[in-house]
Amino acid sequence: MRVPAPMLASPGTLPSASPIWAFEMKWDGQRAIARCDEMGCRLWSRNLREATDYYPDLAAALAEATQALGDGLLLDGEIVAPDPATGAPSFGRLQRRMHARPTSALLNEIRVEFVVFDVLAVDGVSTMDQPYLARRTLLDRLAVERGRVRVPPFWTDFDPAHLMDAAEQAGLEGVIAKRTDSVYRPGTRSRAWIKAPIRRSAEGIVAAWIEGTGANAGTVGSLVLAGYDGPDLRYIGGVGTGFTGADRRALRARLDEIAQPISMMVGAPRSVMAIARTVEPIYVVDVEYRELTVDGSLRHPSYRGLRPDRSALEIAVPTR
Repeated sequence: MRVPAPMLASPGTLPSASPIWAFEMKWDGQRAIARCDEMGCRLWSRNLREATDYYPDLAAALAEATQALGDGLLLDGEIVAPDPATGAPSFGRLQRRMHARPTSALLNEIRVEFVVFDVLAVDGVSTMDQPYLARRTLLDRLAVERGRVRVPPFWTDFDPAHLMDAAEQAGLEGVIAKRTDSVYRPGTRSRAWIKAPIRRSAEGIVAAWIEGTGANAGTVGSLVLAGYDGPDLRYIGGVGTGFTGADRRALRARLDEIAQPISMMVGAPRSVMAIARTVEPIYVVDVEYRELTVDGSLRHPSYRGLRPDRSALEIAVPTR
């Protein structure tokens, strides 16, 4: 039984409440397809690389949860690593499990779960040509929720604004809308599924910049950001999206005027500073981001603009 590439959601604005749309919470983890057969359960990542060896605990949990369901089961879901303090998925914690065969100590330290939100085959027969609601009804009937295997709810004809509020309060990534009549199209990014992530905001000090390439050559490609951690100016990541062409040109002109040969910033990767141009850390910018990584860097930041009303000396490193 071939493992299909997962269907992907398109970013956008959530539709209004309607019977033709169902809403699910968006989980901040690693997308995965699980295949369960007489040999047990195995996991494949979004790019169809097998990930079973990284998550032997999940493979065992899935095998236990699906052992009575026969042969040839395909499940679509998200691998998450809940924060022990809040229960919310933490991508930073999950990163420690994503690319290495875990030791017994790591298995105990970083508990992972599999959040199942779709069923793609049962008894070796594809269900992907069935509409979303039929697949979700079938998933509920399979009753695979057990231990580390979870099946979250979905809502129809429900105000998505309330769900976004609930997702933010619960520390989740956002909300996904799915047309109730949508079939599963492997490997495609479809407007039948729309994702709306929750974005957080922060301020950062421009400590350096990297020149753009291609259409952005000669202007700012990305900014290297920092914040004060006590007396230290500490690296918090880089931002290369959210700029207009005018933004990039204007920033280049400003930053050329405050170039300096030596950076006082700590914690920046050598690979970044090898190509970055250091500047006097006086400008503050506003960014949106998804979350903080374990090392305190901004994940998926997007530029929103300069903050001339803010002094760089006021800007601390962001905290969770």
